Amino acid sequence: GWFTCFVKNIYIREKGGQSAKADGRHQVTQKVIVDLYQMNSGKGVIIDSGTTDTYLHKSVAEPFDEVWRKVTGVAYSNVPLRMSKKDLLLLPTVLVQLTAYEDSPDIATGRNFDSVIGLAADLDPTSPQDVLLAIPATHYMEYSPSKGTYTPRIYFTETQGGVIGSNAMQGHNVLFDWENKRVGFAESSCEYQNDASQSVDNGVDCQLGAPSLTVSCSDSADLSDCRNNRNANKAMKGVEVWTRIVTSPGLYQGLTCEQVSASENEDSYGGKMDVQCDGRGICREFRDCAITCANAIALGSAGNEPASGNNAGSCGGGTWSACDYTCSQTRINSVLMNDGKCHEEKALEFTRPCHVQACGRADPCRVPFVVHAILKMRGVVASRWNKQAEELFSDAFAAAVNWKRKSSELLFEPGDVNVLS
Repeated sequence: GWFTCFVKNIYIREKGGQSAKADGRHQVTQKVIVDLYQMNSGKGVIIDSGTTDTYLHKSVAEPFDEVWRKVTGVAYSNVPLRMSKKDLLLLPTVLVQLTAYEDSPDIATGRNFDSVIGLAADLDPTSPQDVLLAIPATHYMEYSPSKGTYTPRIYFTETQGGVIGSNAMQGHNVLFDWENKRVGFAESSCEYQNDASQSVDNGVDCQLGAPSLTVSCSDSADLSDCRNNRNANKAMKGVEVWTRIVTSPGLYQGLTCEQVSASENEDSYGGKMDVQCDGRGICREFRDCAITCANAIALGSAGNEPASGNNAGSCGGGTWSACDYTCSQTRINSVLMNDGKCHEEKALEFTRPCHVQACGRADPCRVPFVVHAILKMRGVVASRWNKQAEELFSDAFAAAVNWKRKSSELLFEPGDVNVLS
């Protein structure tokens, strides 16, 4: 289905920007003078998620090209172009002003429309409550990996009305309110948080799992003196490597994973430490350490076997990390050893692709859409639902949807499913 809206104005903002709100004064916005009657003629301009590209009335072509030339120095066309990612981000952002459902603002409320991203505000003081839909170049320029070209996908071909297609909806939460016959837009990173109380304005910090020992002090220290039995009490310097999975990459102005790791280290460990987070959902902490020959020999003779009894398996089952900015996530498995520490089993570390959470945050082209589905399951015991259950569900859900599809035809994979409990 589709919804009809009224396009009141079209603007071209120079030097890009992903949001309806300009990044600074250097991004000057210019209005395209259009014939409103022709642009909204016939069935009007429809919002149609089933149409890939955006098509506007042919009468808009000439005034749009006039402003485009002023801003870019070249004519607008739908001819494929070769350009760098930097040049792509500097292309103009197209802004479409849609008449609000409630056309008359209540001045008595004293509402500050400038504080709401996605409204016309000062761009049109007569209708500050109108919706302002931003279509940046990362959305209207379609990239062809095989040809290495970008093609503009805003067309001016319609003889009546127009279509605002799915490329204009990228980077937005779109609500089709069929009961009230209206549609709503809100700019979004397309990331959903499990904790609705977390404030986007204050930022959301990265969250890390418990550390597992990947390289022990005895493994990294030079124990040649110990093997010669020269000084059993001599302290040998080494570096312990601890691995932590990223359970949540955080958002906006929150602390990065490196900052969280450093802060927690200062509170608990206190010694010198370096941390490296590789963007695959794991962070490695490098801590200076020292071990005596006596302790190294004791650990060697004990064989550092897995713990037995009530402590066995207390490190927890291995689960996938959050989807990190390289569009990959990692799973590690740890075992509690008889030295009282959880040791990572390096051979059981796996990485897989994913396209949720932090993936594509800096590049909307990477993840243009997120589909939010609500599913009901019969017979599920809520108290038993945990991270392992979520991952089993993701595997089963992806397998069911892709049943009988070839590996090259998969609609999505388990790493593309983000369960919100």
